[in-house]
Amino acid sequence: MNFTPLDWIIVLVYLAVTMAAGLAGKKYVLGVSDFLVAGRKIGPLVGIATLAATEIGTITFMYYAELGYKTGFASFVNGLIAGGVMIFLGRTGFMVHKLRELRIMTVPEFFELKYSRRLRVLTGVLVSIGGVLNMGVFLRVEGTFLTIIAGLPLDYLQITMTVILLLEIVYTVLGGMVSIVITDFIQFVMLSIGTVLVTVYAMTVAGWGNMFDAVAKTMGEPGFNPLTNPEYGWAYILFQILLWMSVDTCWQTTAMRTFSTRDPETSKKVFFWTGFIYLGRGMMPMLWGIAALTLLGPQQDSLHAMPQMIARILPAGILGLVVAGMLAATMSVNSSYLLGWSSVIAQDVIAPLRKTPMSPQRQIIVNRITNLLVSLFVLFWGVWYTLPGPVWFYLNIT
Repeated sequence: MNFTPLDWIIVLVYLAVTMAAGLAGKKYVLGVSDFLVAGRKIGPLVGIATLAATEIGTITFMYYAELGYKTGFASFVNGLIAGGVMIFLGRTGFMVHKLRELRIMTVPEFFELKYSRRLRVLTGVLVSIGGVLNMGVFLRVEGTFLTIIAGLPLDYLQITMTVILLLEIVYTVLGGMVSIVITDFIQFVMLSIGTVLVTVYAMTVAGWGNMFDAVAKTMGEPGFNPLTNPEYGWAYILFQILLWMSVDTCWQTTAMRTFSTRDPETSKKVFFWTGFIYLGRGMMPMLWGIAALTLLGPQQDSLHAMPQMIARILPAGILGLVVAGMLAATMSVNSSYLLGWSSVIAQDVIAPLRKTPMSPQRQIIVNRITNLLVSLFVLFWGVWYTLPGPVWFYLNIT
């Protein structure tokens, strides 16, 4: 057991505060727009925090650290593309500005406005399948991180996954986007603290020179140059640019932040400044992976190396703060994804197929039911599905 009583106290206090804040959001849910897009009242600062928190989860740290461990400094190309594309979208307003002007709540809704209701349903089916499969591996990866960090046997993985999911379900089902935005702000602060602490300790213990030497010895030039690395190359870079253009504009969990801002200009500001956070979101965990390679060697399981390193180098108290930060990241991402994909199923598949429109209250009930069903699928998929390769590539494909 790596955790001390102090670490457990820090984590439990954080969870109590988060749950209380999330449940408090329920009283502000008066209609469907409140439940799905927070009444379209989000300003720049809260928008930046909630967008960053939504797309920075424990799974983000895990797959970027795995890339750093396997491909060295060449992995930085992924972080540069992710941040650069978002900065471009915020600066130009490409797609983001127009989508916000439409006052829609889901991406498939656009296809009914532009084409037909049937195309909206088809789009809803396709994107919800991709989204739910994408989210399906989150719990296993996040549970693996937390069990290794705490020093629990991996036999406890299923229990850890279930507890995480139950906590997220409670406030997401009741408070929707309002609760998510409230908790995201708290979680953004916590995950920022955790990210900085791990980066400082990893760099200090491993040493920059040693990290450089470890990559050179293990990988040679491909560890530094993405163009010569067999995992990357020009085709991969072009694929990543196109991927991030679509993710940042049309991926439902990201698009919901666009739809939730108070106006199109606010959306542009949110994307522009979040882009700089995305640069660190990618490259700092990659440094953790390189530090793990330096301290533990290349023979480790690539997904487990980073949490094993963190468990070894962080002292009591700091370890609890970092785990609280990672829990914050986990809960913010999962709650947004649960709401995002369940909302597509409810709003774009079930509702359009009905002959008579549903009342606002009935829509909220259907959204809550689909949220629970998506949660159950995610739990079972995470238990029995085994990833065939790096997490990053599974997430790219789905």
